[in-house]
Amino acid sequence: MSKHQELTSTVRELRTSAEAVTLAVALYLLSLNRGACEDHIDYRYENYREDSGRIGVDTHSWLFEDQLLPWLSVKGLAVYDAISGATPTGGPTPTQAQSIMLNTLGYAAPGNPSDQVPLAHMSDKRWAGTMDAAFSFGPHHVTPEFSYSSEHDYLSYGAALNYSLDLNGKNTTLNLGWAHDWDTVLPARSPFLYSMEHKDTDHVLVGVNQLLGPKTVLTANLTIASARGYLSDPYRGVMFDQSDQFNLNDLILYPEKRPGHRLSYVPEITLRQYLTPLHAGVEASYRYYQDTYGIAAHTIQLAWHQKIGTFLQISPVFRYYRQSAASFYAIHFPGDFVYDPAAIPANYSSDYRLSTMETFNAGVEMSARVRPWLTIDLAYKRYEMYGLDGVTSPSAYPKANIVTVGARLWF
Repeated sequence: MSKHQELTSTVRELRTSAEAVTLAVALYLLSLNRGACEDHIDYRYENYREDSGRIGVDTHSWLFEDQLLPWLSVKGLAVYDAISGATPTGGPTPTQAQSIMLNTLGYAAPGNPSDQVPLAHMSDKRWAGTMDAAFSFGPHHVTPEFSYSSEHDYLSYGAALNYSLDLNGKNTTLNLGWAHDWDTVLPARSPFLYSMEHKDTDHVLVGVNQLLGPKTVLTANLTIASARGYLSDPYRGVMFDQSDQFNLNDLILYPEKRPGHRLSYVPEITLRQYLTPLHAGVEASYRYYQDTYGIAAHTIQLAWHQKIGTFLQISPVFRYYRQSAASFYAIHFPGDFVYDPAAIPANYSSDYRLSTMETFNAGVEMSARVRPWLTIDLAYKRYEMYGLDGVTSPSAYPKANIVTVGARLWF
């Protein structure tokens, strides 16, 4: 995982399990919006800023959608990210390192103990894009999609094929999707990666959209993902119980090692209800996640879409996420690569994102159609992550403000 992917898994947890969610959303939008497609061009700017000046991300995105023929529409998306700031290296705090060395070695390296996890400065830029074409043949709808993403240490190509079938007078839509990503991890400035590595990921989605009433829609999806290859983070290190530590404030870390295969299962259910007397709609969803890393996660999301007058909509939103830790997560590990290699576990990582934790994401979105041909979007969200294991330092977990502005031109 590149630094950018680390950030986007935070920003779009914010931008979490990103490929599976993207596939599910794409299929949902395909099934509900086809046939009512209006041609448009969108621009969106998102500013993500973590507290204490840690990580900042500026994202510019452009999207277009055009109904070329009654049975064919095309859509394209381009994204540019600029990222800079400081991110945890994976090492424990100097205070924790001092305690570990005292317990395992009987002495501690010199240095100034503190309760802040060590950070490394980073910066990067990314260009990414997707292109798809939606073909409709009666009740059958087929959408091939191609994607590309490039940054200085990561290169990704993707392909997807989505199929939807309308049944029961279009009150029921069955969805089936497949996607594959070919990723290349480049050494670049990584302190732990010395050669080019590869990763392949497959996603399969099966879902249904069911109209329960004139104003009630139920969506249920199951996504299964399988990733193989280099799944470690080239910017994350771990501390071992070894004797070659010379400074608490400059710990010697070794590359993390995650299993070479990860299988995940993601069932999700969403209910949308329009409330006529209030001129509003409510949306509630629950998502469960489980993988072969040992992580089990629950996500609850609520949104209220309130129409005010003819052209304005305000939407308070709330999202809660909680996960258990990966089976190979810890803030340090036993063993010594020279003197005690047998004690080193098969897999190990000190990436706080694999710990037991919870996140809160709450805010408000506003959309105003100021002209028949122009819609303006504004949003503010507050994102906070907290550790729950009582061991990982609270300073590892980010908190951030996210501001989004955008515009859509209809034609």
